[in-house]
Amino acid sequence: LNDRRMLLTSLQADPLSLSLIGILLLGATAALLLALIANLLASWLSVRTRLTNFAVLRALGATPNEITRSLTWEQSIIYTSGLILGIFFGVLLCISVVPNLVFTGIPPTGSLSLLNINQFFALQQAITTHIVVPPTLVIAFLILIAIYVIALIMMVRIALWPSLGRMLRLIEDEHVNFLTQEE
Repeated sequence: LNDRRMLLTSLQADPLSLSLIGILLLGATAALLLALIANLLASWLSVRTRLTNFAVLRALGATPNEITRSLTWEQSIIYTSGLILGIFFGVLLCISVVPNLVFTGIPPTGSLSLLNINQFFALQQAITTHIVVPPTLVIAFLILIAIYVIALIMMVRIALWPSLGRMLRLIEDEHVNFLTQEE
């Protein structure tokens, strides 16, 4: 137990370990933000390009609740599959990378100084690593789900926002412009 505490204390002061943790944290944060922005933009563009389809469905007798349910199912499937794949690949990355980052420095003088470098790296693989999940990860996951729910509500509002008459006139105007350009 004392050796683990001493190892933790030495790793908290090791510049290489701190640099690696900082780079991994920066990369994970950037990847998370880019994926979140890309997912929200893709959902928004999907709804914006299908506004005329939603207007036609409403003109044919679909209720706003039916359109809301279909859009909710579609976006929920997309968000859920994204979350499941993100969790799967995050756990896979954690399991494959974290054990290699446990010992980052040269063995200190003392009991490990008798080891050559090959024995030290063999020892690094022999000691099992315990991956600790911080409680803030649960809070971050709940915030991500809240962002997805807010985005879903916004997409439904965008789909139901335009007036039916305005959208159908827009479709008619586009059709007339298309026909006049052909002549």
